Amino acid sequence: MQELFCDICGKSPVRAQILLEGARLLACGNCMRGGKVLHRFDDEGAQLEKPMSASPVESAEEIAENYGKMIKAAREKSGLPLAVIAERTREKESYLHAIEHERLIPTIEVARKLEHELGIRLVEKTQSVAGPAASGPKAFTPPTLADMIDTRKKGKGK
Repeated sequence: MQELFCDICGKSPVRAQILLEGARLLACGNCMRGGKVLHRFDDEGAQLEKPMSASPVESAEEIAENYGKMIKAAREKSGLPLAVIAERTREKESYLHAIEHERLIPTIEVARKLEHELGIRLVEKTQSVAGPAASGPKAFTPPTLADMIDTRKKGKGK
């Protein structure tokens, strides 16, 4: 199994998967304190992949494309102003306005509330095939947040 590195600082070993500002990241022991720990890995030889089952397909949920148009159309069809939807879903009207105009993507929780209130489907189940990535002669390691910061600092020095 390929050795994994922290998505934030680039160090190894990876100790946990964290949620930081809406992004799921692999983190070392120091960086894992910066976010919400979703999953801790054991100390010896962290197994990041679930044991391979007969079907290596992973299911996830995501918000449908054109969610704003769908929400606006359903709301207008029902004849309800945004203020009423906001009150019924217990969300701020300005937040729902930004979602309706697709300036913000709703969380799954808010999307579910809107689905229930408006009678539409906003959350779609997606499936992705999990498996080892094809590797060329040199293994690719994705850039970390620290790499991006270093790149920006070098660019400003010119």
